[in-house]
Amino acid sequence: MFFFTFTNLKEQAIPLSVLLFFLIAFVLPLVRLWLKTGDFAMAFSRNKDPIQKMVGAGIAVYMTGLCVWAICLALLGKSALNVWQTPISIQAIGWAMLAIGLATTVTAQAQMGISWRMGVDPNPTGLITSGLFQFSRNPIYTGMLLTLYSYIFISPCPWLIMGCCQFTLLVYLQTIYEEQALIKEHDINYLSYASKVGRFFPNTGHLKSSSENSSTPKKSPTAANSI
Repeated sequence: MFFFTFTNLKEQAIPLSVLLFFLIAFVLPLVRLWLKTGDFAMAFSRNKDPIQKMVGAGIAVYMTGLCVWAICLALLGKSALNVWQTPISIQAIGWAMLAIGLATTVTAQAQMGISWRMGVDPNPTGLITSGLFQFSRNPIYTGMLLTLYSYIFISPCPWLIMGCCQFTLLVYLQTIYEEQALIKEHDINYLSYASKVGRFFPNTGHLKSSSENSSTPKKSPTAANSI
């Protein structure tokens, strides 16, 4: 029997939306890239850097935990997970954030095409600066964070808040790691781009394009924007 058994659709919506997020943010792009190129986009497993492996493992653990939380919510109900009741207006804001986050994630992944990876790939890929990447250097991460934080508006609980804070730290660390890789690979091209486009949102988190930074030597092939 399908485990999402509830008395009404409203109670099903939260766990089903988590399942939808997992499928379209991770499973769908992995399958799509494999069908197009035959490559496996899980670059975390190919990178030998221990920090990158640790951050990748942390992201995988968090997403697994989110799915477990959704299943527990489906089977045990809100009271068992100490989910607080929020006003309808606050929940509406959360659902709007969820829709925007999912749409942003899917659109940005599609715009990356075959350059999309999960983690920093030792093999170089192209630098994407068009579409949503004109406004954010990491629109996929932006969409994911909007999606995850939307659940704090919809169904807040201590476990979820703690997990979102931890995931935000992991995304930030991964972003900094990717920026260093992109500077090594694309040099002044990435620095020029990063000096004009914000890290997650427009007009925030710019990098300085200096002569010192632009002379950063290339050391080893690395990937473009990922996740």
